Amino acid sequence: MSSESTSIKEYNANNSLENNGVADDDEPVPIYKQPSRRSSIAESISNSYSFFHSKLSTHRRKLGLKFLFNYLVLSIGVLGVFSIYWGSMYGRLDRIKNLRMLVVIDDMDTIDNIPPLFGDYLREVLQTDEAKIRGDWHIYNGTEFLEMARQHNGNNITQEIERQVHHQYYWSSIYVKPNATYNFFQALLQNNGDYNVSANSIVSIYETGRDFLNMNQYVTPSIQLIEKLFLTYQSNITERIVEDTDISINSRERRTLISTPFNFLYIDRIPYNDPVLVAPSQVGLIYMVILTFFNFNFFNEIHQSVVKLGVKKLHFLIYRYFASVLSYFILSLLFGLVTLAFQVDFTVTYGKSGFLVYWMIAFMTMLVVGFANEIMAMILIPTFPPLLGFWMLFWVIINISPTFTPIALSPEFYRFGYAMPIHNSYEATKTVFFDISKYQLGRNFGILAAWIVFLSCVFPFVVAYFGKTMGKKVKEQMEKTMKEREEVQMKENGTA
Repeated sequence: MSSESTSIKEYNANNSLENNGVADDDEPVPIYKQPSRRSSIAESISNSYSFFHSKLSTHRRKLGLKFLFNYLVLSIGVLGVFSIYWGSMYGRLDRIKNLRMLVVIDDMDTIDNIPPLFGDYLREVLQTDEAKIRGDWHIYNGTEFLEMARQHNGNNITQEIERQVHHQYYWSSIYVKPNATYNFFQALLQNNGDYNVSANSIVSIYETGRDFLNMNQYVTPSIQLIEKLFLTYQSNITERIVEDTDISINSRERRTLISTPFNFLYIDRIPYNDPVLVAPSQVGLIYMVILTFFNFNFFNEIHQSVVKLGVKKLHFLIYRYFASVLSYFILSLLFGLVTLAFQVDFTVTYGKSGFLVYWMIAFMTMLVVGFANEIMAMILIPTFPPLLGFWMLFWVIINISPTFTPIALSPEFYRFGYAMPIHNSYEATKTVFFDISKYQLGRNFGILAAWIVFLSCVFPFVVAYFGKTMGKKVKEQMEKTMKEREEVQMKENGTA
């Protein structure tokens, strides 16, 4: 009976507490309330210090050192990485003289007392200081160049000029045609108003497709300068012809011929006609480097889930390698499909196989830049993650600096570009969109293949390092968390 009454009393007390916080026997029962958010904020504000409080002096010093360290890293990164790109452009105009130019002068015989004035005056122009700073002029007379031409399938002079320019021995050419001066005199003598001075005198043969952005910026202007200098001698040429032959300029046809500028005839054998090509050929290569970095972020969580499955280490390394290869294979296909969607002509050089060739070039390029990105990410994330951004900048700049500018116009330091993956990808890609020479295609693919082999050998070791280092960090973090919990629990027990 006693226990039953006690239970009823406890029930009534609890029921009364739920209703109004007071038991039935009118004895007050303490009610504990959690501190409100407003009160906790107010308490934290009342306990906070001024940033310049003496108690925070040590923390201020540590913060200052961290700021200085970060600024030091940023300064080294900005000055070091960006200087590579700026340096590739420094003094570029002073190195235009490094561009090899072919000059063939076949107007060299005096016929009927008419001297070869076109050839002589052009040779004189090329000896001026103004001309010498605009190119490395390799001058041949018609006889010696014809002997050279006949050694290549019996070519004539024009065919040999086209061959040497196509094989990129020279950036451009100037060809003074045989007997150009005498033919001009004959046109005057015969009142031939239909005579085309440009087509029958001096011709410039070149291929814009070799470097479709820089040709019109550096190479063609050099030829145009020679043309401009040569035109200053036109009055000398016509006056000497008239004086030496006593020919009278008494007809409209002769006056027209005399006054017609001796302009060069420009023959662009591989023109650049499609602005869309800038995207896949140049800017797209930058995006390719960035895109492969996304691959690491997208699939990192999946790779971690595979680790948790407890697969063998060797099997995981094989999986990890071929997972990246598959990703780059698909990404390169998508990259090519974007180009195809904008109706870029892939059949110029390789016919219907052009798209496959382009796809394989993009695939090999992505393998190189992608594996390099993954390797550096797995090295930097456990050590100093903020450097990952600078790695991306460095990897892009170190590749494009010797690629988007002719190496001949950059300091000798930039000759390392011949071994860079983007440079070789750029050169190989141009053979797809322009029917330029493929003589260096083997070297381009060879260098890309060498990069792939090297990075493939390094990749498993870095994956193992990354897994070991990150596992160690996770373990240390868990131990630290457990220790902090134990300390908090001990304090709570001591307070109790």
